[in-house]
Amino acid sequence: MQMEIMKRLKNFDCHVLAVMFLFAIMASYCYAMAKPEHSRLWNETFGIVDNNSRRNIQRLWDTAQEVIDSYTEDYRDIRKNFDWFTWGSYGHRLLFHWGFNADPKRYSQLMRQVHTCLKNNKNAHEEEKKFFAYITKEIQSRRNRKLINAVITTTGIPSSRGYANALATIIYDVHLLGDYSTTNTSALPPIADIENDLIERGFKRLISGGGNTKRLEEIEREFTSAVRLGRGRINSRRAQLLLEAIKKYLPQILNERFHDTLKTRGISILIKE
Repeated sequence: MQMEIMKRLKNFDCHVLAVMFLFAIMASYCYAMAKPEHSRLWNETFGIVDNNSRRNIQRLWDTAQEVIDSYTEDYRDIRKNFDWFTWGSYGHRLLFHWGFNADPKRYSQLMRQVHTCLKNNKNAHEEEKKFFAYITKEIQSRRNRKLINAVITTTGIPSSRGYANALATIIYDVHLLGDYSTTNTSALPPIADIENDLIERGFKRLISGGGNTKRLEEIEREFTSAVRLGRGRINSRRAQLLLEAIKKYLPQILNERFHDTLKTRGISILIKE
């Protein structure tokens, strides 16, 4: 009898642990998008479908994920140089989620947190200047260069005419839009800022960087029109509609502009009808 009770308790414990594990996984997906999900989203928005192309471009996604989401070493160095700083209730997204082209000292959440951390510091003004100079010159510039270099080496798309920067911008913005599908969005830039970044520093640079074809001009008009559909919606829905527009039009631009270049790197683009 006692052995039977012990057996049932053991089975019960296993079921409880299994349920708790599932809840933990579900909670992590709600709070933050997992690395494989970001890779899946990048593949979808870039039109990467076949396994060979996915293998060949994965190095770029790994680097992008590291540039945007890996924080341990840089956070340690920030704390070493500015022991008064913490990311508070924002969590790790307070760092490096301001966007590829953004100026950290104009990133309102980070500014607010710095002011909170320095509210009782008699050298607050000087500390704030040193902090943002360090973030911009020592960290952001290095991370951005790393992503641009990964774009060039993985895809063969050059830095000339701003092409590599434009792709880095889009990669960054797609990641941020993906993060809007989670619950932890307080540290993310406003959707309007991401949308403007996508259009002005992403799509327009890819389209107008070289000689425009008639199809590229049509794509620019169609993409701009598609983007407007999301305005006025709640953030998660607006982010979703922006991603749908990118999935439809970015592969067309890449195929029109860089088909042969990508092919030499073993990367094929599938155009979504």
